[in-house]
Amino acid sequence: MITYDLGKRGKEPIYVFLYRQIRDDILSGKIGPNEKLPSKRAMAGNHNIGVNTVANAYDQLLSEGYLYSAEKKGYFATDMQQFSDIRINTSKPARIETVEETDYFMDFRANRINLNNFPISTWNRCMRKAILDGGDSLYKTVPYNGIPELRNAISAYLFRNRGMSVDPERIFIGAGTEFLFKRLFELFDKGTNVAIEETGFKKLAEHGDRLNINVKVISGDEDGIDVSGLEKNKIDVVYVAPANRFPTGKVLPIKKRLELFSWAYEGEERYIVEDDYDSEFRYSGRMIIPMFSEDINDRVVYLNTFSKTMVPSLRISYMILPENLVRRYKETLGFYSCTVSSFEQYALAEFINSGAFERHINRMRNFYKKQRVAILKEFEKSPLMKIAEIEEHNAGTHFLLKVKTNLKKEYIYNEGINKELHISFFEDYSLSKKKEPGYVTLVINYAAMVSDKIPEVVSRLTEIFMNKKS
Repeated sequence: MITYDLGKRGKEPIYVFLYRQIRDDILSGKIGPNEKLPSKRAMAGNHNIGVNTVANAYDQLLSEGYLYSAEKKGYFATDMQQFSDIRINTSKPARIETVEETDYFMDFRANRINLNNFPISTWNRCMRKAILDGGDSLYKTVPYNGIPELRNAISAYLFRNRGMSVDPERIFIGAGTEFLFKRLFELFDKGTNVAIEETGFKKLAEHGDRLNINVKVISGDEDGIDVSGLEKNKIDVVYVAPANRFPTGKVLPIKKRLELFSWAYEGEERYIVEDDYDSEFRYSGRMIIPMFSEDINDRVVYLNTFSKTMVPSLRISYMILPENLVRRYKETLGFYSCTVSSFEQYALAEFINSGAFERHINRMRNFYKKQRVAILKEFEKSPLMKIAEIEEHNAGTHFLLKVKTNLKKEYIYNEGINKELHISFFEDYSLSKKKEPGYVTLVINYAAMVSDKIPEVVSRLTEIFMNKKS
């Protein structure tokens, strides 16, 4: 009679323990192929357990194919010899520990912000309201292009603050700009030629083949991409960031905009992808008018994200498509599910509709303006400026620091780590092979900088370059 030590089951239900023991014995060959098992009543009596408990174990083995039954004959082990290498891992899985990011004294990377500046209590209130008022809507399938409430809120916000008149039906919600790029390029033929500037969205060039597009790097001048190069390279789509050409912070001038429109309008399927990243933060003059608002022939695809204006972990971005691409998306990609949960979308809609988002933007614009003035003043006092110069254009949350030095990038980076500074280099965002000997350019992102740390940050940077002959 087959017998198992039920005392070894721990807290596991008896029928589960019995099922696992019989399964493992069949796999190992301890119970041979086609061997008859004891009847349910006999197995129950031998282990002093209920017949139903054995029945549950046998039923599970039958459903998974480890046993088969013959009418009026009983239960038999399936021939598993051809699967003798199968091993069922029953060990308890290991736990992974939470990995905390290195806590630098200052992290200059572009996607870092100071979380203390975000109105967490207000955001929490919006999340609670989403839960309380959402009702059944929170549990229904999210429309492929996002919930109407959020698309309406974004449309109204853009009209009030960016002078953009946008039909909410043209707005598509997605989990991050990179994801929306993937969806956008699925609308075009495989091998579509996409142009980018030498500096800016380096990721697009590095992953273009995965998106089934040909990314071509087009050189340019101080004003931006060389539009004549678009024709020469048979470009179909061009990516630009007119309001803030990261990481330089320069604006795309009107002459270049008009050249791009002229190029786009001369072809049947030519589009301009406008990334309006960081456009909310401008510290002098008027806000830069989006190319979307100047487009008279519906050729601009507009992209923006809430990751920089709110918090990086909020992976919510949006894309505004031309009418013909809206129809194409619905017909060819409408089967995709929206990648942002309804809960987050309802909370964000409330955050925008309540005015909290605009108040936050205005507060952060003032904060960054003061932050910018403070750090520029600190650099002006620093001996580092004997060998360095700053390039900044009153936009975004960063500027360039060009240092005359023969120090290698690796040395500068490692010295930064030693001083708890995570240094970001211009070439990290550039595809240009041109290098200026004797110089290195850093990207100084001050969005994550704590105000009272500014003097020490500048001091540590200065030590890297001034305490060694350069």
